[in-house]
Amino acid sequence: MEHKRKIGFFDKYLSVWVALCIGLGILIGHWAGDGMQVISSLEIARVNIPVAILIWLMIYPMMLQVDFTSIKRVGRKPKGVILTLVINWLIKPFTMAFFAWLFFSKLYQAWITPELAGEYIAGAIILGAAPCTAMVFVWSYLTDGDPNYTLVQVSVNDLIILVAFVPIVGLLLGITNVSVPYDTLFASVVIFVVVPLLAGYFTNRYLIRKHGEDWFKQVFLPKLKPVSILALLVTLILLFAFQGTNITSNPLIILLAAVPLVIQT
Repeated sequence: MEHKRKIGFFDKYLSVWVALCIGLGILIGHWAGDGMQVISSLEIARVNIPVAILIWLMIYPMMLQVDFTSIKRVGRKPKGVILTLVINWLIKPFTMAFFAWLFFSKLYQAWITPELAGEYIAGAIILGAAPCTAMVFVWSYLTDGDPNYTLVQVSVNDLIILVAFVPIVGLLLGITNVSVPYDTLFASVVIFVVVPLLAGYFTNRYLIRKHGEDWFKQVFLPKLKPVSILALLVTLILLFAFQGTNITSNPLIILLAAVPLVIQT
């Protein structure tokens, strides 16, 4: 009988913890709005520093698993990688831009001002153009996927992000008449992709040379898994706390904004 991985209690109810963190963040933002404004003002190139640190902590443990030599194995099973690349880079960003433009600029004109619509469109485009990479390892694990093939897909996508993300976002923002914050786009790629990718690569090489591959995979990586999940949950709390007052004051707008995102998903 084929052995199946057992999903731990925390992993099994991850959606519950996410929902609780979202609710907690909204409450914190509603009751401690002034304090959250101070934290949200800590920015460089419109990138919030506390959030950047948390996202880095979430991504770095996953980047440790990226193996550039796995790119050589792309040709062995190309269909899955090709499908992933087509969806991530040729379909998903453009469908998200279309849905955002349709809903925020056209269907929601009676409820959302043009200025606010532009902000929502920009956020949706950035979200749609950013493929999920770090958490793919988690989803693959939970569904008993092939970890080696997952590694290949993630490695290819991480390399493509370096050259494709900024041009695609810039193109779509320009088409939808939204000003392109290139400084923020480049800073985001450097902070959230380049830095953790390089740090993960050099840490990977160093630890494997010093302790061996078995120790790295069976001892070191499992210890970092809670760090990644905890950083994810704290990030959710902080992000929703920043917008807690807006969410509780404008629940209809939040529900309207969720519609195109749900359709895209």
